[in-house]
Amino acid sequence: MKALFPPFRHITLQRKLLTLVIPLLIVTVGITGLYSYFIASGEVVDKLRQSQLNMAIKTKDQLDYFAKSTLSFSNYLFLNPTVQSMVMNGDTPQRRDQVFKNLLPLMVTDESIQSLILYPTTQEVGSGQPFAITQTGIASAISFEGFSKTRYYERLSETPSGQIWDMFYPSDYILPGDYHHKIVLIKPYKNYYNYARSGLLVIGMDADKLSKTLYHDNEDAAQFIMNDQGIVLAATDMQWIGKPITLLPVFDQEDTATVHPERGLAVLKKNKKYIVSDSVSDITGWHTVVIQDRSKLVLELKHIGSVTFSIMAVVTLITVIVSWVIARIITNPMKKLMFSMRALQTGDFTQRVHFNGNDEIGRLGHLYNTMVGRIKTLIDDVYASRLKQKEAELKALQSQINPHFLYNTLNMINWSAVQKGDKEISEMVVSLSQVFRLSLNSGNDLVALEHEIELVRNYLFLQKKRFTSRFNFEIDLEPSIRHFRMPKLLLQPLVENAIIHAIEPSGGNGHIHVKAYKEDSLIIFEVSDNGPGMPEAQVQRLNQAPIDEPMQALQTNGPHSGMALSNIKERLALFYEHAEFEIVSREGLGTRVQIRIKQGGMSHGA
Repeated sequence: MKALFPPFRHITLQRKLLTLVIPLLIVTVGITGLYSYFIASGEVVDKLRQSQLNMAIKTKDQLDYFAKSTLSFSNYLFLNPTVQSMVMNGDTPQRRDQVFKNLLPLMVTDESIQSLILYPTTQEVGSGQPFAITQTGIASAISFEGFSKTRYYERLSETPSGQIWDMFYPSDYILPGDYHHKIVLIKPYKNYYNYARSGLLVIGMDADKLSKTLYHDNEDAAQFIMNDQGIVLAATDMQWIGKPITLLPVFDQEDTATVHPERGLAVLKKNKKYIVSDSVSDITGWHTVVIQDRSKLVLELKHIGSVTFSIMAVVTLITVIVSWVIARIITNPMKKLMFSMRALQTGDFTQRVHFNGNDEIGRLGHLYNTMVGRIKTLIDDVYASRLKQKEAELKALQSQINPHFLYNTLNMINWSAVQKGDKEISEMVVSLSQVFRLSLNSGNDLVALEHEIELVRNYLFLQKKRFTSRFNFEIDLEPSIRHFRMPKLLLQPLVENAIIHAIEPSGGNGHIHVKAYKEDSLIIFEVSDNGPGMPEAQVQRLNQAPIDEPMQALQTNGPHSGMALSNIKERLALFYEHAEFEIVSREGLGTRVQIRIKQGGMSHGA
């Protein structure tokens, strides 16, 4: 903005508002109008698509009803003893007349069945005459030898299901004299007793009658049923029956020659000119399709454009007036706030602004006053914090000097004990000096795990000398983690707690077990004892106690333990991003304290 319009940053805020807001508003309203148009048209199309889908599903359900009726009729023929007798014992005029009288009432009353052909196949192929019947009476049909040469018989022999749904063309002359397209079910006819194939059954319904039954007058939508070969089986326009889908008027003529009928529906769905919905029959595998022209659906939405333009003009005029007034209301308090901030930059923290009202400008002034006071308080707090930090550093230096003095003094005592031949005192002095040396750690906060374990071992050695036979200890360190870096004096306080709360109250047979091992990506430290344990409520308070409130978590065991646990938790939180501290204890069964540290999870600030 500065590069394109150098003078822009020098003009007043009122003119900036007019320069920026008005074009932005015009663009926003225009985009909003277009967006509204597309959203509205999309909603209409979606609702229509859902309506079309419901229509296709309804037609599919009706088609399935006719298909189920046809299958039920075929099952009836299988169970009918008269038909079974004619197929198995020979087609005599008497048996043929009995079958005709038996089946004709069913065909007349059932609208879905218009023709029936039964080919006996127990005799030699071509020697048996077919039994053919329509709703009008006995009919003639092509012989089994002729039918076996058609594509229908070839397709039946290739299908794994044993039956097919297809359509007869009048030009096939399957039923001579019948000039209707026939939608047929072709399936083997089996012996009732041994289920051996004894004939071939062809049940048909007229495609034009099915179309009249399924479809009613609908000028807005074109509907049809298509098989898996892309052939129209029934349609709102019965002139489409028997034609490939690519020859329908909804197809572009230039695409008809290049599109195979089987892929016709997929190509038709990609045509943005139409909305196409279809549903597939689970019984026949045929598609029921509904098509509507998309352009006829959104004509009523065009008035949104003119309404949007009118709104843009009115809003622009109102915006010019409102922007000017708002700029005046905003700029005056902002100038006052700007003068106060300049004084604040010079270090005058007594600055305050006072605005009338409790609106955004008034609250801004209140927040500014609060911020100035807060800055002053923070500056004072930072100054005090730095003084405390210097004091803590001085105390830390003093705490390091004292161990140095004690360590050097203990070395002197050790030499005196060695010279006098007192080996036990020498061992105790050496262990104590090692405790001080390891705890000092040259002033470093981190120590190798093996050094921490060495400190614990020396500490336990001294306590063992103190309590003689009242307890024993065991230390297990997994060699692969002995160089693991950890905060010093992390395990010793836990061992000390075990001595105080488990060994001292007991009369003997005390045991302390210290373990350090690796489990998956975790480094685990455990200190366990066989002491008196703790109640469940107290364990929960210890595990859930905040870091800064150790005394509340441990009221019955003295303040020292609470401070030690709090210190361990605080240092774990300081040094590691992922560390867990858990106490498990039961009365009379002892206590186990476990620290779990994710390997490589040391915090960046540690």
